[in-house]
Amino acid sequence: MQTASSALSQFEGENVISVETYRKSGKPVRTPVWFLKEDDKLVVHTGGNSGKVKRIKVNSKVRVAPSKFRGEPKGDYIDARAELVNDPETVSKYYSLIYKKYGFVGSLTKFVQRFSRNKDEDVLVFIWPEKI
Repeated sequence: MQTASSALSQFEGENVISVETYRKSGKPVRTPVWFLKEDDKLVVHTGGNSGKVKRIKVNSKVRVAPSKFRGEPKGDYIDARAELVNDPETVSKYYSLIYKKYGFVGSLTKFVQRFSRNKDEDVLVFIWPEKI
């Protein structure tokens, strides 16, 4: 049986992942996102009213793959489960870690988001690979 850490090894050194969520109809929607890999999970920061959050509320099954900036997969998708986390302390911790990973571009993105983003709640998506 493959461990979570070995299932996530293909994400080492990557900057973008493609997260595949599912509409109510079952149709997949792939979204490229910045992420943080921590131990046995991947962590994504997003707005609480985003489409991916709405889809995950209905169906926590997701698939993830390393990807290029525009979302083209660079590896195989793996089956995973997503959990939404909106605890302010946890969100703040990971928000800082994720944007720190991306250096100047991350800092610039955080600055721009303060002015252009809807004022919806910040949410984290924890993604755990399925056991094989």
